[in-house]
Amino acid sequence: MVAGAAHPVTAPAETGPHGGDVPAGIPRRDDRKAGTCMRVDVIFENGRFWTGDSRHPEATAVAVHHGRIAAVDDVGELAATHRHDLGGARVVPGLHDAHLHFGLTGQRLADVNLRPSRIGTLDGLYDALAERAAELPPDGWVKASGYDQNFLDGVHPTAEAIDKAVGGRPCIVEHVSGHMVVASTAAFALAGYPDRIAFPDIPGGRVFRGEDGRAEGLLQEAAMHPIREAAAGVTDAEIARNLGLANAQALSYGLTSITDPGVVVDGSLRGGVALHHLLTAVAANTIRPRMTVMPFHTALHAVPGGPAGWRTLDWGVRTGLGDDRLRIGPVKIFSDGSLIGRSAAVHQCYCGEPDNLGVLQLSPDELHDALIAYHLAGWTVATHAIGDRAIDHVLDAIEEAQRRRPREVRHRIEHFAIATGEQVARCARLGVVPVPQGVFISDFGDGILDAIGPQRAAGTYRMRSLLDAGMIVPGSTDSPVSDANPLVSIHDLVNRLTSGGKPFAPHERVSVEDALTAYTYGSAFAAGRESEVGRIRPGQLADFTALSDDILAIDPAGIKELHVTKTVIGGEVVFEDR
Repeated sequence: MVAGAAHPVTAPAETGPHGGDVPAGIPRRDDRKAGTCMRVDVIFENGRFWTGDSRHPEATAVAVHHGRIAAVDDVGELAATHRHDLGGARVVPGLHDAHLHFGLTGQRLADVNLRPSRIGTLDGLYDALAERAAELPPDGWVKASGYDQNFLDGVHPTAEAIDKAVGGRPCIVEHVSGHMVVASTAAFALAGYPDRIAFPDIPGGRVFRGEDGRAEGLLQEAAMHPIREAAAGVTDAEIARNLGLANAQALSYGLTSITDPGVVVDGSLRGGVALHHLLTAVAANTIRPRMTVMPFHTALHAVPGGPAGWRTLDWGVRTGLGDDRLRIGPVKIFSDGSLIGRSAAVHQCYCGEPDNLGVLQLSPDELHDALIAYHLAGWTVATHAIGDRAIDHVLDAIEEAQRRRPREVRHRIEHFAIATGEQVARCARLGVVPVPQGVFISDFGDGILDAIGPQRAAGTYRMRSLLDAGMIVPGSTDSPVSDANPLVSIHDLVNRLTSGGKPFAPHERVSVEDALTAYTYGSAFAAGRESEVGRIRPGQLADFTALSDDILAIDPAGIKELHVTKTVIGGEVVFEDR
């Protein structure tokens, strides 16, 4: 459990027949007196369970009571109110995405879809914007997302062309990475800059300009904020719709737990999801996956009466507050940009761009002071760092934080993309959890090879070397940057081929079992929840996912073709493919 995490108050637990704690109220073997038949809520039988538990790796039946696993295989003497025949399906612990922007995923599902799988030309992009604009009033916002210039001959849309496509309406077009936007002239005007004139340079960002100095429309990193704020006027009803869309997709993908790396608690961010909206949706059961959410670091502040140097939330709220449905996770810091957008902070320039070393969103001193302040206040800290230069600054700050106040804590580096062998060893020594995204290999691998070359790409989005260094590594997609389907991400961790068929750091391939462990126990560990979820064993929450075929037996090249047939959360079937 992450240091500082809140533990539910329960009666003492006992050890189950195959290990694991069995909370009070769950039937135990010793309770089964001669001539009696203990009753549980439901027994799932005729399954092929991969439990993730080395002491009992395979099972055929699981008993569930009060939302927790009461028995694994040892169900012969149990009566059940309900029985569920799994039809011989392969079942794994509930899949857990360690880095999925839940509200933004819902927003993008409602946006005009510009992903390369749908849009392959700039003309096609402009046509898609025009089609949505025709459905809107003259002042209606056209919101679109998912384009990738690497699939558009390296060219970004422009404000001038967007203006023509949308008939002068305000429009925001978000890059697939989430680290760039292109805005129409009307959008600039609503942000306070008519005709795209006098738009300022913003520290930590980049404004692309024409020869006359006017903004061309493309904005990177911190420079996006004025346009995003102008576009962020979503209603509570729209947010509820977006959360519902994200929930439905997550359940269909077998996701029973999600870590959302960035929830709005102050200011404005596109998507507009605040803790209030998540609490409301969880109470209404319109969000079913178990949520761990990260507040953005800009919300943390000095608290009157608090120790010197602390920055936290009011009342000293920090990582761990919550229950098994929704809890506060680490605080989220952005240190640099994106790799496919060529704004990640690197030591060596990008190919063909000798002056481009990426962007630091915080100076090294600002990052150092912020991370230490959150560490001192008891927070777990999750820092977005993609480039090797940014990773160095984050590791420096973590090392200094632990020197000042040593404590057991699982600080995280989100993405940990361009990493040297020395950085891997240092990350392991400091107990830092790296959070890479396997699916980026197929989605963006060709563009990464173009951006940094094969030599540096050989150390990018590692997996095998992280495990060999002794680290427990989670699985994630960074949805909506990539689609949230965990089976595609598992496929990429095992196969490591780009969409163009090129091997991408093939020495970093892992086994199917390793990839499944990342998406179950690894993600639970990264969230400090491994005592509750991540394995199929007595005492854990009864979350599991049934698949269309045996992921452990099929040709690994076919993993991405699998689909989820059932998703179970707390012993309840919440999704079934019919």
